[in-house]
Amino acid sequence: MLYRGGGRTKLLVMNIAALITKQYLTVDAYVEACNARILLQIQDAVVVMDGDRAIGILTAMDVALKPEGLVVECFRYRPPVDFTDTLSTVLDRMVASGDTTLPVNRQGSFYGLIKQSTILAHLYANQEKQKLALLAAAHDIRCPIAAIETLGTILKADPALSHHQHLIGKLNETCDYIQMLIEDILTTEQCQDEAIELADERLDELVDTCTESLADKFEGKQLVLSKHLVSNTVIKVDRPKLTRAISNILWNSIKFTHPGGVIDVFTEEVPGWAMLVVQDTGIGVPKSMQEHIFDKFTEAKRKGTAGEPTTGLGLYLTKTVVESHGGTISMESDGQSGSRFTISLPC
Repeated sequence: MLYRGGGRTKLLVMNIAALITKQYLTVDAYVEACNARILLQIQDAVVVMDGDRAIGILTAMDVALKPEGLVVECFRYRPPVDFTDTLSTVLDRMVASGDTTLPVNRQGSFYGLIKQSTILAHLYANQEKQKLALLAAAHDIRCPIAAIETLGTILKADPALSHHQHLIGKLNETCDYIQMLIEDILTTEQCQDEAIELADERLDELVDTCTESLADKFEGKQLVLSKHLVSNTVIKVDRPKLTRAISNILWNSIKFTHPGGVIDVFTEEVPGWAMLVVQDTGIGVPKSMQEHIFDKFTEAKRKGTAGEPTTGLGLYLTKTVVESHGGTISMESDGQSGSRFTISLPC
């Protein structure tokens, strides 16, 4: 389905009623096409009338294909949509027919026009509203969560509450998770708004930096890190953003690999591309989750092998960063014995 993903999926199930326009020009089916051409300089589609009955719509492309003759000779059938159809249904219909404007029927009679540009503008405006609301909520939650965490620290130090240390620990764990979620939300949204500032970097050096920053994580789970960095290619990247993306992939493998496991990290070059591969011997990604692991706030998430929490934003952010650099990211897993992530970046 077109335009699925992020916060827009729910919007796509609303019907098109509020977005239908009745502000359109009409042209008689039996006048010269030149009359329609004049009207099409004002609007991107006009309604074709046969007497007092609307029989369809006409666009500049229709007239361009048949510049002479009557309007009816230029007229091309376009599948009507219904007043009650959802945005998703209409967008799919537009893709299938190749039309960006379609006639709308209500109870079998012509009712108005629906334009792809109107739908996309509506989706964009709502997405921006959701984003602002999300950022505001994330900022507002920070202070009360910090206060709860401070209270938890005070309670933990009280000898009289020694029998409740487990519950207090859970309280602090929950606060830590919420703080991590807030930071991931803010980082993800800010990353999408910030301009990419490119500079010459060597992929191998970036990977080294990321593995060193996670050295305590590898050591804490007694994981074996195997590096084969053989790419000497200089690539143009935004260092802070790409470093975050690479670290996310490494941290993902650390979370889902049992103690004693192995994580292989290697780089290579193919014509025009620098490649980074992170392969682990972890628990893999179930087949049912694989299609959605890069989704924003994905439901394809679970705790790590040592109970590490997951916000559902890490891989989405990684994909966003990689694609903003003109690259690609993919994942392979048999669902049981490890995963393999491959990042390709243009040289």
